[in-house]
Amino acid sequence: MTALSNLYAVIDANPNWTGKTYIKTVPENIGADKTFIIVRDSTQQLLDFASNSFQTMQFDMQVQIFYSQESDDDFDQVEMELIRYLQSNGYFIENVRGRIQDPDTFQDYQTIILGKQERN
Repeated sequence: MTALSNLYAVIDANPNWTGKTYIKTVPENIGADKTFIIVRDSTQQLLDFASNSFQTMQFDMQVQIFYSQESDDDFDQVEMELIRYLQSNGYFIENVRGRIQDPDTFQDYQTIILGKQERN
């Protein structure tokens, strides 16, 4: 399984998450009345060099939460719970970009950049 597939599986298995989770792309017919997460690759870094070879690969990925226009969820609470859940599953948070509004759907969304390291 790829690092991105693992992240998808972890989020999709979260018992507190009530929306749909997608990997890389979102279906065109999804409405702004649905809350969902999309996970995407970001960058990869080679780390911990020894004997002319890397020992660790860091996978950086992004998680975007798109909130339903009809949502009455406390967005801060949803994000903090998701971040704690991800951390408890071995991910580290690199950046939380700040909630903005999608210009096409007018949904608020948050982007969280996270990483996971795997040793060779």
